[in-house]
Amino acid sequence: EGLVACGEGGSENVLRAMDFLKSKQCENGGWGEDFRSCYNKSYSPTGAERYGDSQGACVINTAWALLALIKGGEGDSESVERGIQYLMKRQLNTGDWPQEGISGVFNRSCGITYTSYRNVFPIWALGRFRQWKERDTTKTLRFSTNLS
Repeated sequence: EGLVACGEGGSENVLRAMDFLKSKQCENGGWGEDFRSCYNKSYSPTGAERYGDSQGACVINTAWALLALIKGGEGDSESVERGIQYLMKRQLNTGDWPQEGISGVFNRSCGITYTSYRNVFPIWALGRFRQWKERDTTKTLRFSTNLS
């Protein structure tokens, strides 16, 4: 997001980062990663299977990927559409999203669960998606804002 704000949105590094994100998307449209990526200093290939859903995706990682992709100009991509659908399907009847595994790590070995992340980041990603779609008023939003 910072690189895009500084005018580097189309740079090779940003494009490679967005390609990396798209390559890690799970079959069900979500993204996942777990704390082992921090510890091992490499992407955890099994995602969040133990802490998210059965395909290794979770709502916080999905929201983070969506925020980056939309900010990078990929708001109309199939990856983003699938990720948005994933977030919508995972939302609970209460309006919350499920509490999943560890969402933060420091010192490579101390895991933290920020309980508000499960709601803050999906709402932020859905809001950014809506703003992306509304930039062109001829497009129809693909999700309902009715929460009842």
